[in-house]
Amino acid sequence: MSRSVKLFMILALWLFGSLWTSSALALNEVLNVRHWVAPDHTRVVIDMSGEAVFTVEKEEGRLAVDLEATSFPSHIPPTTLLRKPGLEAVAISLRPPSGVRISLSLPGEVQTTIFRLKRFEDKPDRIVIDLVLPEVARQESEKRQKVKITRKDRIVVVDPGHGGEAPGAVGRRGTMEKDVVLSISRKLRDMLNRKEGYRAFLTRDGDYYVSFSKRLQIAREYGADLFISVHADAARNRHARGSSVYSLSTGGASSEAAKILAQYENLADIVGGVPTTEGNGDSDPIILDMFQTHTINQSKTFGHGLLKLLEEANPLKFVTVQEAPFRVLKLPEIPSILIETAYLSNPKEENLLRSSRFQKRIAEKVVKSVVEFLPPLPPVLVAVSGGKGEGEKPGEKAAVEAGPGPKAEGGRATENPRAAKSENPGQAKVEPPSAREKVSLYRVRKGDTLGKIARVHNSTIGVLLKLNAMKLRDPLHVGRLLKVPVAETETRITGKRNSAGKPYASENSGTSVYLVKRGDTLSAIARRHGTTVRVLMELNRLKTSDPLPVDRKLVLPGKSSI
Repeated sequence: MSRSVKLFMILALWLFGSLWTSSALALNEVLNVRHWVAPDHTRVVIDMSGEAVFTVEKEEGRLAVDLEATSFPSHIPPTTLLRKPGLEAVAISLRPPSGVRISLSLPGEVQTTIFRLKRFEDKPDRIVIDLVLPEVARQESEKRQKVKITRKDRIVVVDPGHGGEAPGAVGRRGTMEKDVVLSISRKLRDMLNRKEGYRAFLTRDGDYYVSFSKRLQIAREYGADLFISVHADAARNRHARGSSVYSLSTGGASSEAAKILAQYENLADIVGGVPTTEGNGDSDPIILDMFQTHTINQSKTFGHGLLKLLEEANPLKFVTVQEAPFRVLKLPEIPSILIETAYLSNPKEENLLRSSRFQKRIAEKVVKSVVEFLPPLPPVLVAVSGGKGEGEKPGEKAAVEAGPGPKAEGGRATENPRAAKSENPGQAKVEPPSAREKVSLYRVRKGDTLGKIARVHNSTIGVLLKLNAMKLRDPLHVGRLLKVPVAETETRITGKRNSAGKPYASENSGTSVYLVKRGDTLSAIARRHGTTVRVLMELNRLKTSDPLPVDRKLVLPGKSSI
């Protein structure tokens, strides 16, 4: 073989190798296939080394995504069985001449949404597939709205920040904000649910991302009295530490730190993989300016009280409530705050946040501040017929709600057992209420007895025992709700009896009128006039979400301030 022929062959092989290598390098690559599971949907995320070109084929029970000029590494299994809501399995295979097919097995009725996300921060280019179960989503929404309609307790919605693809801050030990705040939020929810007169719900109860708009929707559907978003902070300065509380600002931020934090937190939708077309309906500045001023004032009032209690659990980063335009707090009708519990970037506070004991301590302080800010709802009238409450089945006993707490003085449910004596030991002779009689709910206080409560409400021990399905020997716990009879003409609050069973003074004897001034809150007015928020709400038939406009007349106990 001549020298020239050899040179030609070597050159040809070199060119072929170069072209093959160039072609191989030009292929996009599937880096990973991940999934996140929520109650009403499953999200599949395909991580790509570059921006992908793909087509989609959908038929009954199957969705296929075909990626052009793409390869996938050997560490990704060809088939993965999942059996998650809306998704049975994921299969990945080569598609000649140089593509990849990713097939999803879909059980039942599933709505699919597919969109592309560009590289952002440490996130690669992604293809996101949302598999939504519409029937489950509808049922979840209806459940929340039913809570709102049938409510008789204060409702608090607790929002664990981040989740799923948005881990939030990450400590040196690998502690993720999304995990820590979910643990704290669950403790907070459970503690509130053990309190008489309160119900708490989470915006997420697992490792999945919930968009800002969905978090706000959940709070509204529950009819929340208060919205608490729980987070853990981070900073480049490893010595930064402390807890802080933030409220919404419709303008600028109260400090540079608050501004930076809001900018970071507001990116969560992008990191979490929310399409840019979703969730812009809560940002209208005109609506916020019209309705949010009173709500922001309430949020600050709650925040100030919370800071005082948080300081008992952890040093404070800021001693006052900070303000910034957090998207997750844009609820014009619901007082909302964001808590930064501690710094994950601080090694000592990272260890604290990993501690169940510290998480519990933070949750306890939040619960205490909620109870101080939100008194239980006043009694609600319930129509009865022959001793049967609304919604009860024929022959079914009325439900008795008993909360934790010490026994009333005396430890028994009567002050004069002889007065209620019957032929059967331990069983009182009862007098059923008339068919047209109504009942309200009365919360037992320290020192109460059935005889005392009966006298205040012009009733008898027997009637109270019958209404509450009680026996004479049953204890009477402080905080327990009792059904008590009221006259048919008696209204819920004004002019008759308050939640303690005592008559209110009329407007001409013992009450006065106050004109609301700019910057007033119910808490501030109550403190100045030596009363409580609950009394003001009852006297004026107010709800927590009601605005407090300037020059509104409020009925107060005491001398007039007009």
